[in-house]
Parts: sequence; C-alpha cells; structure tokens
Amino acid sequence: MTKAIKKILALSLSLAMLLSFTGINAGQVEANVVAAELKTESSAPTVLDFAHSVSSFEEAAKILQAQDPGQDKAFELESAELGKNTDGVLTQCGGDCAHAPSIIIPGIGQSDVFLLDENNERAKDKDGKDINAFPLLIDIEYLFLLIVPMVKMLVTQKDNGFTDLAAKILKKSLAKTQIDDKGQPVSNLEVKTYPSSVATCTPKERERVFNTIPISSYSDIVGEDHLYFFTYNSFGNNLDETENLYNFIQTVKRETGHDKINIVPISLGSTLAVSLFENYPQVSDDLNKVVFIVPAIDGSCLVGDLYKGQLSTDDESLYKTMLPELLGADDYTGYLINILIRIIPKQILHDLLDKVLGVLNDILVRNCTMIWGLVPSADYEEAAQKLFADGQSPLVKAQTENYYQAQLNAHDNILKLVEDGVQVFNVVDYNHPIYPFVPSSKNNNGDGLIHFDSESMGATAGYVDSPLPSDYTPKNPRCTDPSHNHISPDGIVDASTGLLPETTFYFYNQDHEGTGRNDVIMKLATELLAYDNLQDVHSMPNRFPQFNVGRETKGLMNDRLPKAKQVDQSLLAPEDAAQLQAAIERAEAMLADTVVDYQEFLAAENDLNQALIQIGLRNPPEDKKFEKYAQAVLKFVSDVLYQYWGPRGYSDKRGA
Repeated sequence: MTKAIKKILALSLSLAMLLSFTGINAGQVEANVVAAELKTESSAPTVLDFAHSVSSFEEAAKILQAQDPGQDKAFELESAELGKNTDGVLTQCGGDCAHAPSIIIPGIGQSDVFLLDENNERAKDKDGKDINAFPLLIDIEYLFLLIVPMVKMLVTQKDNGFTDLAAKILKKSLAKTQIDDKGQPVSNLEVKTYPSSVATCTPKERERVFNTIPISSYSDIVGEDHLYFFTYNSFGNNLDETENLYNFIQTVKRETGHDKINIVPISLGSTLAVSLFENYPQVSDDLNKVVFIVPAIDGSCLVGDLYKGQLSTDDESLYKTMLPELLGADDYTGYLINILIRIIPKQILHDLLDKVLGVLNDILVRNCTMIWGLVPSADYEEAAQKLFADGQSPLVKAQTENYYQAQLNAHDNILKLVEDGVQVFNVVDYNHPIYPFVPSSKNNNGDGLIHFDSESMGATAGYVDSPLPSDYTPKNPRCTDPSHNHISPDGIVDASTGLLPETTFYFYNQDHEGTGRNDVIMKLATELLAYDNLQDVHSMPNRFPQFNVGRETKGLMNDRLPKAKQVDQSLLAPEDAAQLQAAIERAEAMLADTVVDYQEFLAAENDLNQALIQIGLRNPPEDKKFEKYAQAVLKFVSDVLYQYWGPRGYSDKRGA
C-alpha cells in the first residue's frame, strides 16, 4: 500500500505549520511525499502533479526482466489466442479448471486517476506527462499571493488578517480537488481501468498491476487470464464505486466462465467490500473466497479523529513530540521544525491550523463518501453532527448513513458469507504506533494507519509493545476450543475474540505501508487464493503460522540478490567468490523460510550487502556524521526550548 493517507495528513499539517516560514513551498515532510510540477503552457492557474510511488517484489521483477522489444507483438498474439473461446469466455480453460479467478481491490491511491482537459483528453504537466489527480490537485500560483502578508505577519508578530487570507487562497488553490454536495468530484477525471484480465494488459499495464500488488506468483500458477485488477477513485463516491465493483464481478464471471470468483480487498478497498456485502447481499452466490489484507473494516481511528476535528495540538505534541515521531527519531528535520515553528506566535499557529482544516473540510472531507468509509462507526455520529450541521450536504449525509449502517452490519454480513460457503481470510499487521497526528494514537495498537480493532475485526490487543495483563481473561471469545492457543507469542494479541479467529493471520511489527514489501504476506495470499490446502491457521503452522513477524525484502529480492546471482564468480578471487556464494545461499534460505526469524533476515541481508561491497557492486554505507550530529544538536535545542521556554512562540509572553 502506498503512503497515501500519511501523505495527505502530512500535506495538511505542512500547509498549516510550515507555510508561514517556508514561503509558498509546502515543504518535504517526507523524502518522497510530494513532487510538484507546474504546468506553464497557459496563463490560467496551473496544477501540481503529485508523484505517487508504489513498491514491487521479485515476482514483478521477473516479469520486467523477461520483457524485450518484441514483447508488444507477443502481447498482441497472446491476446488474440484468448479470444478463441466461444460465448464470450476469454480464459484458456473456458471456466473448466480448479482455480477461481481473483479480483484485486487495491488501497488508497493505488488506482491511477487523471485530470482531463476541456477536450476530454488527459491534461499534461510541463514535461508532457499526464497529471495524476491523487492525492490533491493544487494551483500553486495562488500561493504566491501569501508571500507579502506572510512577511508582514512574521515581522509584526501579529495576524494582520494573514490566517483568513491563507484560508481563502488555499481554498482557491484546491478548487480542482473539490467534491460537490452530491458526493462527486467537480473536476473532469478519468480512472484508469483494466476491464479485462491481466493477460490482456500491455507490458506497461502488467508492470503497474504487479508493482501495486506483487502477486505474480499467483498468476504463474493459475494463469494471468485468472487475475483481474479493479480500480476506483479513492476520493470518489462509495456507492458508485460499489456498484462498479458488483458489475465488474459479473463481468469477470462472464469472461472467465467461472461461476465463482475470489476478491482481495486491501486497506481502503475493504470499505468497498463492506458496502458490497450490505448493498448487494446476493454477491455471496458469486464468491469463492475473500482474502482481506490489512482491511479497514471499521475505519481508522486516525481518520475518525480528523473528521471530529481532533488533532494532536496539545502543547507537548505540537512543540516537542509529534513531528519527530512522524518523521523518525533519527531524522533531524522534525526537531528543526520544532525550533522554527516558534517564530509564529502560538495563537496564530493554532488559528492557521484550524482554518486550514476548515478549508479541507469544505473542499474534500465533508463530501467525500469514499473517505467517510474510514470513519469508525463509533465516531460517525459525532463526525456527522459536526460536518453536516445546519443541514449541509443532505444527499451526501444520506449516503454516509448508508455506509454507517453497512459498518454496523459488517461482522454479521461477513458471517453470513461464511454461512453461505464463502471462505473468508484476513491478514493483519500490528504493534506499530498510529501516526501521531491525532489523540487516538496514544491508546491504540495498529499498523500506523489502521487501528488494530478495525483491522482484526474485534480481536484484543495491548498497546504497542505492551503485553496483555497477567490476569487477562477473554471477553466473549469466538473460539472456545481449549486446545487452540490464540495468544500471540509476544503476549500482545488475543485472536480468539476476533470475528474470524481460525482464519486470521497476524504479522508482528509490520507497518501498513510496508505490507506490499513483505514477501511472506504475498506468499500467504498466493497460497490462500490458488490452493485449498490452507483452510485455517492450523493447516500449515510450519509454513504459515497464525502469528508471524514482518519483514520487508523488496530491495534484497528486486536488486541485490539478482545482481549477486548474475556475477561470474570465476572472475573473482577465491575468497571473494566463496563469500558471495555463501551470502547468496543464506539469503535464499532465509527467503524460503516463511516463518520469519527477523534477526536471521537482518544477518542474511547484511552478509549479501557486505559481499557486494567487497567485489565493488555496492557502495559502502554513506557516512552520515552530519545527520547524526545535526540530529543530536537539534534534539537538544528542541528539548531545552520546550523545557525552559515552554510551549509558545519566541515573541509570546510566558503563559501564552
């Protein structure tokens, strides 16, 4: 899963907290958060093209490495072969095989959505590239209007109308991102769709699919004509996209000749599944398996707090802990911002935050029914009362109430699927703090973006790194078989209280963003989708235990290991060749073991790195003395300022 929610939240905070002292630059809250490109062909306000990156695995690399200039022709011939079956069936098996086709329903930002121009063609940036509408479309020229008022505010240390002007200009600059009071984007947008199977995709489209979810190991088994990729607008309309998904399922059945299919809802994609089960209950007849991967079944406490208007703006969070925790304690940037933020008087800073969030509410938050799907059911009524006050957006409110009901019924609807013979599995990450934008981050376990209770469908967990109490007793466990042990080895999780204790798999210390870089999760998904041997968490404990450990092997699998295996060892000194071969064998053995030993993963990775450095195929680690020195100094200054100057701007009187 891409870093989409974190990007949006970081952007929102940077607009409010950094705009005042970094000019019109939104700042780089994270190294790859935003890449802005200015369209200059016309005199009209132009649009920032925010870059969106995804991760891939060795399986995707194999496809790319196999490509050559003649592959497009091979693609045309292969596609023609698929059309030889009758009755509109495009699979080579004609629907007569043991493998049900699978539909991937990706997470937030993992579907390409493009801005269209007045001619209904894709709008281009200054480099001639299509403008991607995710995460936000910003007309940057408007922000230049803030330079003089910003300087005046900083010089006088008075608002002078700056925060009101900043809100107005931000609203103008985000106009193309706006969602109207019917829950529809105001801009003309195109969602890049994949209407048929991966087998009919161009090489570039295949690359996009497998970069998003590196599960080519599944299509290697069942055939690419059995793998489909459903796309949608992450800031679109939930009911519209749910209808599109239901229709897509029917299309897949017709094209493949199979009467049942699998779906793989990932992260935000799970909200479409929740809506699907509520609004199209007949879909149970169409489903063979549902494999949830890090789902937001009951939203995200992070988004719930934001919709209720609750940010971590308490003194300690704002002036000391929030940004270093977000950017990483080893990154000096968070401490630097803690120091610089004080050039803005405290009241102005709070006003700016409030007004920026108010603009985001008006432009996007209130009317985006897809993102309402990430508001936990426990937070819905408070959030709706706040955002739909005075009868605002009644059509949108009615749609959000529909989804709220789907959330309340989600567990029952999933159990009904199981009763109807559908196999339902779940993959959960845990023991990673919720990003510290919101108060809920201080008391929820999770994977960074989604809190544990939502993702696990009601399992019980202590806080991060906090085992359950020694006198813990499960409340209303779903599994009461005394021979089943559903307590995690770390003592943090009790899976017995979750909705699906026998078919839910957990990954310790795995964060949401890195899920797609976890080779074991991809292998688990492949096993669940392609075969019927893995019926529950007890089926293959030596390969896929209920409780496992996160590891992210992208760089090793895609780059270093293939590079090492391509080396002609006969040209190396004997000791270097022996070191390289031993490192290769250790890495391959580590990857083959799907019961993760994290220390062995680190050791195998280090051995391979050192072997490649020894023969000159990898540079030694960069000397980061400056970064370490800067981090230590800036942290010291930030902490001293907080302790002795207090939570206030440099010009504020004590007690402000």
